[in-house]
Amino acid sequence: FFQKTRTAVKNWFTLFGWSNGQNPISIPCSLRRDVCKIQMTSSEGFKRGLGKDTKTLYGMLFHLSGDLLPSITTSQSLHLDPVERMWQLHSEHSTLLAFIKSKGAYLPHVMPEFLLEPDDYKKWIQVQTLGLLRKGDVENSDKDLLILEDSSFETMSNRAWTDVLLQIYKVFVLPRVSSCKVTDLFSLGKPQAMPRIKSDPLSSNIYSPHERTILIWLNEHYEKNRKTVWRDCQKGEI
Repeated sequence: FFQKTRTAVKNWFTLFGWSNGQNPISIPCSLRRDVCKIQMTSSEGFKRGLGKDTKTLYGMLFHLSGDLLPSITTSQSLHLDPVERMWQLHSEHSTLLAFIKSKGAYLPHVMPEFLLEPDDYKKWIQVQTLGLLRKGDVENSDKDLLILEDSSFETMSNRAWTDVLLQIYKVFVLPRVSSCKVTDLFSLGKPQAMPRIKSDPLSSNIYSPHERTILIWLNEHYEKNRKTVWRDCQKGEI
């Protein structure tokens, strides 16, 4: 199920997430790489383009939301020092998560460090561990810090980036769905076995009105077509 979800997310953002046509992405590799896409300049070290047409996560967010992240400028230098650069990217991921959460995203399980490149994550662990050791908290250093092995980190990062994209879709794309009343097909004919999804905005603390509009549409069409598909099936065969 997760593989199919990730493929669907990847395909949608590849086709529709960018201002100038298609841009093939992979989850999480290209997102982690492109978020710190850099070019060398002779006098300023590393330089990064984050403008509207730039093929980075920030360019995609600008296209979908019309906003650049707070404190993220269109032309921003990256630190030359690897540790400082890691902290800079960690801070930007924190800003990204705070920004989409402020728009209604739900990502309590995604930490900024899960969005880093594997090498940067290792630097982050090293810095955190060193900080705990300097405090003299040797006994609790492993308890207070979630240290993931390489394969576990890839799994976590894969899920984190997929969930970030899903929430970006939820808060910036789904609200474009028309809020006009969907025809209540459940009121036609005999009562159906499929449970109804209430369209009342206050009926759920999980799904937004736009998500419920999509779910109502899916349920109604599923209910309408399942009789055609399974018309000749015996009850025990369905």
